[in-house]
Amino acid sequence: MEKSEGLKGYHLLLAFITFLGWMISAMDASLFFFLGPYLMDQFNFGFQTFGFIVGGGFLLAVIFSLVIGPVMDFVGRKLMFQWVLVFVTIGTFLSGLAWDFTSLVVFRLIATGSAFAEYAVGATILIESIPKKHRGWLIGMMASGWPAGTALAGGITLFSVPSLGWRSSFFIAAIPAFIIIVIRLFVEESDQFKKEPENHTVSFVFQERVTFRDFVSTLNHTFHSLYKKLLSGTNLYNSALVWIYINSSVFSYSLLLWFAPYWMQDAFGLGLTQIIYFTIVGSVISIFGYICCGWLGDYIGIRKTNFIFILVAISLIIWMNHFSEELFSFLVGYFLWNFFGAGIWGIIPRLFTEKFHTNIRGTAASINSASCWFGWAIISIFSPLALEYIGYHIVIYLSVIIFLPIALITNWVMTRSPS
Repeated sequence: MEKSEGLKGYHLLLAFITFLGWMISAMDASLFFFLGPYLMDQFNFGFQTFGFIVGGGFLLAVIFSLVIGPVMDFVGRKLMFQWVLVFVTIGTFLSGLAWDFTSLVVFRLIATGSAFAEYAVGATILIESIPKKHRGWLIGMMASGWPAGTALAGGITLFSVPSLGWRSSFFIAAIPAFIIIVIRLFVEESDQFKKEPENHTVSFVFQERVTFRDFVSTLNHTFHSLYKKLLSGTNLYNSALVWIYINSSVFSYSLLLWFAPYWMQDAFGLGLTQIIYFTIVGSVISIFGYICCGWLGDYIGIRKTNFIFILVAISLIIWMNHFSEELFSFLVGYFLWNFFGAGIWGIIPRLFTEKFHTNIRGTAASINSASCWFGWAIISIFSPLALEYIGYHIVIYLSVIIFLPIALITNWVMTRSPS
């Protein structure tokens, strides 16, 4: 069911709240990257171990997403929208209390595993609550929480670590997360979910005399039914294309995101503070790229918008790899890539939500989101090895000759598939 009414204040508020939630999740993940050198020194572990911790968090996010999706279709979007951020906040705060390597790993797994489920939950409740003609830029705004969180994490790291130590960064990050949890108490359940005839399980959960056994049995049946629908016919076709597209985009995006700091350090001799500063600037530019990509998708279509942004991103990576011998020329390419190469994520949430019916949309969004985090896990685990044995130039160039072309082809086929 499509929204026909005009834009209201609640729509803007909800978009802003989903933006803040995704920003907090991204801030937590980015903090761990920025604080990596301090943590490795504090708890005596190396870069490869760091990659395994990050990858383990993403793998846990895959599992969590596969569970959270059907639960979202079972009890509603609002409940999951609230609790996901609660777990993120707990993990973030406890990370600042870590007393040894084991406790750090456990707390990071809690934070990262739950943080990335936020993406699918926020996209689902937003796409079902806002008018169709305003989806592009509002979804882009929600997705731009990622670069906003990265920029905020960089700022916290620069200003808190020198004077207060690395632990303070996690504590400071937990403060806005708690405030957003309170604000989310006022979010309404999406109208599309409430009006869906098959979503009768919400009332079932709150019926009197429903035993725990009945609840588990019904939940198990729901899981089986939802995944059976999702992994058959047109839904399977759409999911497969979304999986391929997302992972191609993830591999390209994360390769440059992972290796750009080491590129700046090795090629131009920059220090950690300078690298964080340029990362913050690039992240701020990405916010506008996300929103612009989402907005443009409403006017010329998702397929054409993706094509333009990806084609420009390919050109920029070639420029940085082969023609940017000076720091200034590299930064021009890097900042423009943050607009175009990262900007495509402003439109991606629409691909894994709009192609699926309301009664399986939460499951579809989560399983497609899970494929994204699986790609991040692979990159995070193997990037340190690639950096040591292959080098960043060759690895990043794979984005141009393999991953982005696959994304272009899949994007063309996917957007022509049945809606």
